[in-house]
Amino acid sequence: MKLISKTLLYYLLISLPLLLIAGAFSYYLINDELRDGTDESLRREQHKAEQVIDTFAQPHTLFLTTDSTAFIQPVQQQRLPSGYLDTLIYDKEEEEYVNFRMLRTYYTFKQQLYQITILKTTIEEEELMEGILSSFTLILGFLLIAFIIVNWLLAKKLWSPFHKTLAVLNAYDIKNHEQHSFNPVNTIEFNQLNDALTKMMEKIYLDYQQQKEFTENAAHELQTPLAVIKASAELLMQSSNLKEEEMNRLQVIDNTIKKMASLNKGLLLLSKIENNQFKEQEAVSFKQLVTKTIDSYADLLETKQLKLHLKMDADLVVNMDPALADILMSNLLQNAIRHNHIGGNITIELRDKQLFISNSGEALRISVNDLFVRFKKNDASKDSLGLGLSIVKGIVDSYGFGISYGYVEDLHQFCVSF
Repeated sequence: MKLISKTLLYYLLISLPLLLIAGAFSYYLINDELRDGTDESLRREQHKAEQVIDTFAQPHTLFLTTDSTAFIQPVQQQRLPSGYLDTLIYDKEEEEYVNFRMLRTYYTFKQQLYQITILKTTIEEEELMEGILSSFTLILGFLLIAFIIVNWLLAKKLWSPFHKTLAVLNAYDIKNHEQHSFNPVNTIEFNQLNDALTKMMEKIYLDYQQQKEFTENAAHELQTPLAVIKASAELLMQSSNLKEEEMNRLQVIDNTIKKMASLNKGLLLLSKIENNQFKEQEAVSFKQLVTKTIDSYADLLETKQLKLHLKMDADLVVNMDPALADILMSNLLQNAIRHNHIGGNITIELRDKQLFISNSGEALRISVNDLFVRFKKNDASKDSLGLGLSIVKGIVDSYGFGISYGYVEDLHQFCVSF
């Protein structure tokens, strides 16, 4: 949920109960005022009735209204309690019960006790309350709608600097570092955030540059010692005075040196790809490239007795550096061979702007998210350096291509989208 939506939701969750409480309070307050007004009117009618009693020559019953809702009645004693009372009286014309407010009181004149009963219908008050409630409901709905619209517009206006900052961060690429400046705004917190982000981006880029330079320098510096060690090991292996145990140890050293040299070469290649040092562009035919790569790995394919299936009815031509295209295809095919089993299958298919390569093999023992990460290797491939697929990912990313992986029906499937 977006922050604006969440803010509006919280405002509504807080304001709606408050508005309902305010409405209920207003209802009871207005109802109480109407009740007081009715009681005041009944008291005035009571005083008038007492004045009428003062004019009596003889005790008798007197109806003060034609509908018998107010009358004076002489009584022997006070049998019913005095005071205000809400009651219902059946209306024959309307054929329903009607709410009345009744005042019963007693008054003594010339030693005669009189009961004064005055009733006043509350229909007008109820209609008034219904009108007030309808008006309040309309006002409440208008306030809620206006509240949502105004808060949404205000939130969008207030948070616009944040979205601009977010757009700058999303567009930032550490490999193509540029000095980004955040426009100053009139909100202190956003200015502080932009300043902190600027410092952080500069620090991250500085650390990245230092790490990249260290990798490049270390790889370059290792080339000469590795070459010297390899040459020395080969000279020793040519000696006729070596015992079998010494020869085996030298063979282990030679294999380790070859692995270190390959690792060094891979790191240098990754560094060059990240630095965009491969700038040559020409039309590369992947149909020809696949044939050439297969010929290079023919012996390895035959050794593992792998069955190769080609689906290249249409050619796929891509503008890129030929050296990188060769490395891309070689690494994908080498990966398919290395992670295959004896007598397995490899399928290479060319489609419109897509290269598919799949191979049989056991499921991954590492996370798919780590497949293209440097030095992340499947347990089954201990001879792998863990750089092949990361080099493929580096090439793909440098050109803005896409690569995806899936494991379906015991087949590892890679798809490069150009």
